Amino acid sequence: MYDKLNMPQIKNIIAKNIKKRDIPVHQLEQISGISTFEIYEIINGQLLPNLKTLRKLSEALNIPLTDLIN
Repeated sequence: MYDKLNMPQIKNIIAKNIKKRDIPVHQLEQISGISTFEIYEIINGQLLPNLKTLRKLSEALNIPLTDLIN
């Protein structure tokens, strides 16, 4: 499953949900435990997150993990 992740989909969903919830990235860092730098790299398409990171972000943004990996 992981080898079929869609980077544009992942970054768009994460960025959209950050904006939708009006959460500053530094606050998302505090909630998720994922560094601000790493979050920016993900939403800029420079880093493909591992499943552990995706799970943490999905929980912090209150979105199903399956939205990110399907």
